[in-house]
Amino acid sequence: MKRLILMITMLLLAVFARAQIEFDITAFSDTTKYGWANYDERSDYRTDLLDRQKLLHLYELEAQSLNANILKSALVPGWGQFSTKQPIKAEIILGLEIVAVGTSLFFYDRSMNYYRKYENATQINDIYNYYKKAQAPYQYSIISLGLGFIVWVYNIYDVVQSTETYNAEIWRDIQERHKGSNLQIGPDGIELRF
Repeated sequence: MKRLILMITMLLLAVFARAQIEFDITAFSDTTKYGWANYDERSDYRTDLLDRQKLLHLYELEAQSLNANILKSALVPGWGQFSTKQPIKAEIILGLEIVAVGTSLFFYDRSMNYYRKYENATQINDIYNYYKKAQAPYQYSIISLGLGFIVWVYNIYDVVQSTETYNAEIWRDIQERHKGSNLQIGPDGIELRF
């Protein structure tokens, strides 16, 4: 068993030693494989890369987090839309949610009022009437709660769309602000190009 382990170890060492011998440094350092014919193109590419990194840093400072907006809208419908600068849509969603939940609570309260009377009733006609009167508001309460749930689900769907649209607009604005201008304000400070 020891001989087998020793032989496998020796074989692996030989393979790794051979791999180090066959390394071609000229192929590794050939800049033409990246499309650079000379050092000026390489320098231009590096400058362009640094500029894009600065723009990306500015974008990360201004962009909205999708997960944070989903969490906000899950807790309070419309909050994510407020974050993405869509106050009208946010107010409509919040208003619909408040109306749906408020209507549901109103009908549930009416249903429970009749149900308490049903529980305390002693006459068979009163028992039957109060139970029947408790059924309709309870059904309206469930329907209103279902509508509130639909508004809440739409709210989550819409905040994903709103955040993606907002972030795309932020990226376009950043690119437009920094396109071809000699004076640029970036994360490192003010930069003046000649």
